[in-house]
Amino acid sequence: MTHQHQVPGEASGPGAVAVGSNHGIISTGDAATIDNRTLHLPAEAVRAPAEVPAPPGLNNLPAPRSAVFVGRDEDLARLGAAMDGGGAPTVVHGLGGMGKSTLALHYAHRHLGRCNPVWWVPAETPDGITLALADLAAHLDPYANLTATTSAEAAAWATGWLQSHEGWLLVLDNAEAPDDVAPVIGPLTTGQHLITSRRATGWHHLAQPLALRTLDPDASADLLMRIIGEPGEPDDGSADGSDDGSDDAPALAELAAELGHLPLALTQAAAYIQHTAITPASYLARLRRYPARMFAASATDNHERTIARVWQLTLQAIAARDPLAVDILRTFAWLGPDDVPRDLAEALHDDPIAIDEALALLHAYSMITLTPRTFTVHRLVQAVARTPDPADPHRAEQTIGTARRRAVSLLVAALPGDPLFNVAGWPRWRELLPHIEALATRVAPEQDDEHTDAIWRQTSAFLQSEVRLDRAVALAERSVAACERLRGPDDPFTLASRSILGSAYRSAGDVVKAVPLLIRNRDDCERVFGAAHEETLVARGNLAYLYGVTGNLDLATELHSRNLVDCERLLGPDDPHTLSSRSNLASAYREAGDLGRAVPLHEQSAAGYERVFGPDHPETLTARSNLAFAYQLAGDLGRAIPLHEHVLTTRERVLGPAHPHTDLARELLTNARADTPR
Repeated sequence: MTHQHQVPGEASGPGAVAVGSNHGIISTGDAATIDNRTLHLPAEAVRAPAEVPAPPGLNNLPAPRSAVFVGRDEDLARLGAAMDGGGAPTVVHGLGGMGKSTLALHYAHRHLGRCNPVWWVPAETPDGITLALADLAAHLDPYANLTATTSAEAAAWATGWLQSHEGWLLVLDNAEAPDDVAPVIGPLTTGQHLITSRRATGWHHLAQPLALRTLDPDASADLLMRIIGEPGEPDDGSADGSDDGSDDAPALAELAAELGHLPLALTQAAAYIQHTAITPASYLARLRRYPARMFAASATDNHERTIARVWQLTLQAIAARDPLAVDILRTFAWLGPDDVPRDLAEALHDDPIAIDEALALLHAYSMITLTPRTFTVHRLVQAVARTPDPADPHRAEQTIGTARRRAVSLLVAALPGDPLFNVAGWPRWRELLPHIEALATRVAPEQDDEHTDAIWRQTSAFLQSEVRLDRAVALAERSVAACERLRGPDDPFTLASRSILGSAYRSAGDVVKAVPLLIRNRDDCERVFGAAHEETLVARGNLAYLYGVTGNLDLATELHSRNLVDCERLLGPDDPHTLSSRSNLASAYREAGDLGRAVPLHEQSAAGYERVFGPDHPETLTARSNLAFAYQLAGDLGRAIPLHEHVLTTRERVLGPAHPHTDLARELLTNARADTPR
C-alpha cells in the first residue's frame, strides 16, 4: 500500500508517517513519493529506537582548538572521578575563557573507546540542543531522519534511543541555564552527561558542580612557551622600552601573572606573539599601554574567541537582567581582586536585597566568587572592566570614569578614623589596605582629587604604625603632591600631609629629606596658624623628635620642653599631643643621659597613656617599653626586666609575634637579661 502525498496543512491519511516540508510521504512498503518522485524503502525502514544499534565509534567531536593542553591533569582526574561516581551528571563551571570546553573536549576524546556514541551538543540555546539531538538521530538511523516531520520530532527519537541504550556520553557545552538542559538530562539515566557552563549556581537539582580554576604559574608559562615555540628575532622594543628578548623566562612569568593565568588570555597572547614575532616583554608593554586593543586582538580569523568578545557577551546577558550587577563589576574593578568586603558593595544601594541579587547574578555567571563576607574578582576581568573601549557599550570612557570615582568614594567612606590611635579600627585598615594599594596603582596621579588625597594621607599614617615605611613614604609623597596642586601650599591639609611625609622620611631613616621638610613645615605652620595652634605644635614636635634622632639633643630638649608647656596649656594634660610631647621630652632627656629627669617623665607618660588609651593600646606599650629601657639604663633591672617581659607578652597577644614592635620588645628583653650580673 502506498500513501498519497499530502498538501501541507492537510491531515495525512490513516497510517501515514509525518515528514518535513522538504519531503514527500515515505512508504514503509513498496514505494513513496518525494517531490513527485517515487522512492522505494525497505520494510525495516521504520524501527523502534531500541532496535537500532549505534554504528561503531560514532562521535561528532570537534578537534581541539589547540594541540597544546597543559596544566590540567589534576582537573581531568577530578572530572573522571566525578563522572565515574555513578551519581548525578557533572557540570564543569567557571569564568569565560577558563578552558571548560577544552577540558570537556579532551575528556571526551579520551573516552571514545569506552563510550558510544560520544556526542557534542552546543547547548547555548534550547534550539541548539534540539538540532544537535536531531543530528544524532540522523547518524544513528538515517530512516529516522527521513521520517521525522520536525527537528523536535527527530530529537525526541534520539532521546528515545538514549533511554533504551547504555554506554553513551553526551557533552552539553556552554549551557546558558539549568532549565535549558533539564528536559534533556532529566529522563536519561542509562549513559553519561557532561555539562560545561559559565553558570556556577542553580545546578543542585540536576548536576554535581566541578569548579574549574586558573592554571598554576608554571603551567601558564609552559602554555605560553609551547605556543610561541622557538623565539624568533626580537623586535627592537623602541616603541615601548621592552628588553631585547635574550631571556624570555622572567617576561613569560610576568605576562602570565598579568593575564591572571587564564587559559584563553594566555592562548590569545601567545598566538599574537607568535604571529607578530615580538617578544613576551613587548607584548606585555603593549598590553599595558593599549589594553583595549590587545584584549580584542586575535592572531586568527576567530575574533569571537578573544577575551574582550567572550566577556562582552557575558556582560550583555548580565546587563539585560540587572544593570546594577554590571555597575558593581565596573566599580570594584578599581580595587584589589581578592577578599573584597561585601559591605562595600552594600553601600552602593539603599536596598540590600538588590545588592544581594546583583552579587548573586555575577556569581552565577562566574564573574565573581562569592562568600558570606567577601567576594573575589579575577584580575583580568577587572582589567577589562576598567579599560575604556568605544566598541563595547559597557565600557564607555565616561561610564568607567564614573565607576572609578564611585570606588574612591566607597573607600573614603569606609576608612576608620584616627589611624594612629584608633586601635579598634586597625583590623578594618588591614582589611582595606590591599584595596587601597590596588587603587593607588590604578588611579593615575593626575587623576587624584580631594578624596584620593584623603586616602593616601590617612593610609600613610597607618602604614607608619605598621612599620611599612616604603609604602608610607610613597603615599605621603603622593598626598603632598595632590594637596599642593589642588589646594595650594598653605592649606591645612597640605601642611598636615607634609607633616606625615616628614615623619615617614624620618622613620625610614632619610634624614636628608626629613630635616628641611620638617623645618619648612614648622615655619609654615607658625606663619599660617600662629605659634599656639595645634598643627604648629604637631609640626614643632615632629621637628624636635627628628633633632633627637639625629643627635642634636640640646635643640630637641628645648623644643620638646616648649611644646609640652604649650600642649598642657592649650590642649590639656590628657590630649594625645600632650602625651606625645611628654614622652618625647622624656626620651630626649634619656638620650642626653639625664636619667634623673627622664625616669619620672617616662613614669608620668606610661601612666597617662594607660589612663587615656587603656593598658593594651600600642602607644601605652611603647610608653612602658621606654620606661623599662630607662630603668635598665639607670641600673634598676629589678623593675626593667619584668616590665620588658610584660611589654613582650602583651605585644605578642595584641600585635602578633612577627610584628616589628614585638621583635623590638624581644630584643630589648634579651639585652636587659644580658645586663643581669652573673
